[in-house]
Amino acid sequence: DDKNRQILISLIKMYQGGKSRYLNFYGPAATITTYPYYQFLQNTANAADTNKIDLRGKAVFIGAAGQAWSEQQSSFHTVYSQKSGHNISSVEIAATAFANLLDDMPVRPLAYRDHLIFIFVWGTILGIVCYFYSARTMTIGLFFLSIFYLSIARWQFASAGIWYPIVVPVFIQIPSAYFGIIFCKYLKVKKEEKNIRKAFGCYLPDTVVDKLAKDMASLTSNQHMVYGTCLMTDAAFYTSLSETMAPDELARFMNTYFEALFGPVRHHGGVISDVVGDSMLAIWTTTKPDTMLRKRACLAALDIARLEHHLDISTGQKSLPTRIGLHSGYMMLGNIGAKDHYEYTPIGDIVNTASRIEGLNKYLNTRLLVAKEVVHELDFFLTRRLGQFLLAGKTKPVEIYELLGRKDDADEKMKQLCAGFETALDAFENRSWDTAIQEFQNIFRVQENDGPSLFYLTLCEKYKESPPETGWDRMVHLDRK
Repeated sequence: DDKNRQILISLIKMYQGGKSRYLNFYGPAATITTYPYYQFLQNTANAADTNKIDLRGKAVFIGAAGQAWSEQQSSFHTVYSQKSGHNISSVEIAATAFANLLDDMPVRPLAYRDHLIFIFVWGTILGIVCYFYSARTMTIGLFFLSIFYLSIARWQFASAGIWYPIVVPVFIQIPSAYFGIIFCKYLKVKKEEKNIRKAFGCYLPDTVVDKLAKDMASLTSNQHMVYGTCLMTDAAFYTSLSETMAPDELARFMNTYFEALFGPVRHHGGVISDVVGDSMLAIWTTTKPDTMLRKRACLAALDIARLEHHLDISTGQKSLPTRIGLHSGYMMLGNIGAKDHYEYTPIGDIVNTASRIEGLNKYLNTRLLVAKEVVHELDFFLTRRLGQFLLAGKTKPVEIYELLGRKDDADEKMKQLCAGFETALDAFENRSWDTAIQEFQNIFRVQENDGPSLFYLTLCEKYKESPPETGWDRMVHLDRK
C-alpha cells in the first residue's frame, strides 16, 4: 500500500543520502505525542479499557521528558527553547530524527554551488527590477518580490523541507539593491545635472543657471535693472570671407575666432551675452555705477584689440579684423521671450547704442571706440576725443572717444596724435574750416592715413563749400549704420 511504499522510499533515500541530516523540528517540546510511563503500565493492567493506548505500527522511544525545567535531566537547546529554560528532551529529539527519516522530511539546505548560483540569479533579478524602473515602481516591485519569495520559501520548506536562504536574499540583497541603485541613480542624476549646468553655462551666467536649477518659475520673472557696460564686436569682411569658405571650414574658423574673443572677456569678469553671426555682445553688470566695472571692460577691449595684431586671425590668406564698441549705463537684464523660447540678454538703449558705436568704426576707420560714459573719470587710459555723433536711428548725440591703450604704455607719438587731433577738432567745432583742414593734415606727419583725420578732412571740405546752418550743434549726423 501507499504507507509501505513511502517507508520503502524513505529507507532507500536514507542509505542514498549523506552520513548526516539536518533535524526538521516539528515544534516545541511535546509536539510529538508523549505519554507518561505510568500510563503504559495502566494500559497493560486494564486489558478491557477502551481508551487504552494503541501501539500497533508505531515506533516507541523511551526516555526522560520532564515538563518542568527542574525535571529535565537530558535536554538540548533548540530554536523552540523557551525563555523559562524549557528545552526539547533528548528522547523527543531522537523521535524527531526517526520521524524525519521515516517521512523523508529532513531539512535540506541548498548545496554550496546551488546556493551561490541562486544568490547570483536572485541578485540579477533584483538588479533588473531596480535599474529599469522608477523609484516608485522599484519600491512596490521589491516589496511584492519579497512577499513572493518568502511565500515560495515557506511552501517549499513545509512541503519538501527545502531550506532556501532568507537572510541574504531578503535582508541583505534587497536593501543593498534598493539603496545601491538609488545611490547609483543619484550619481547619474548629479552627473547629468553637472553636464546640463556645463551646457547651460555656455549660454547663461552661472548665477542664472543656479536660479533656474532651484526654481524654473524664475524663467519668466528673472528680470532686473542693472548698471553695466556693453561691449559689442563685429568682424570686418565676414560676408566676403564666408563666400570663399565651405560651411564646415567657416564654422571651424569662427570657433577659433570667438575663442580668442571670449578669453579676455572672461579674464576680466565679463559675461558673454550673445553671439550672432560674426558679432559678440559681452556685458559687465552691477547694481550701481562702478568705476572698476568700466575699467575691466576697457581692459578686455584692449586685450581683444591686441590679439593676433588686432584679431587678424589668419587661415591661409584669410583674415578677419575686428571692430569694437563700448557704452555704459542702466539696462534691463533677464530672460526675454515668450512661451517656449527665451534668451538671457540685456535690453535697453545702452545695448543699441553700443552696437551703433561699433558700427561707427567703419566710417572712422578705427578699431576701438567708446562712449564718454565709459571712460569718464578713468585716467588710467589714453583716449582721443572724436567729437559728438548723432548715430543712425538715434535722437540724442553721443560723445565718442577712441580708446588707444594704457597711459603707462603710451609713447610720445601717441600723445602728440591726441593733442594734435584735439586742436584740429576744436577748430572744426568752431567752424574754422581752413584751420581745421590744416591741423588735420598736420596729423598725417604723426600718423599716416589716420582714419578720423581723413573723415573730418572730407567733412571740412564739404562744410567749407556748403556751411551748416546757423545754430549748428557741432554734431556729426550719420544716417546709416
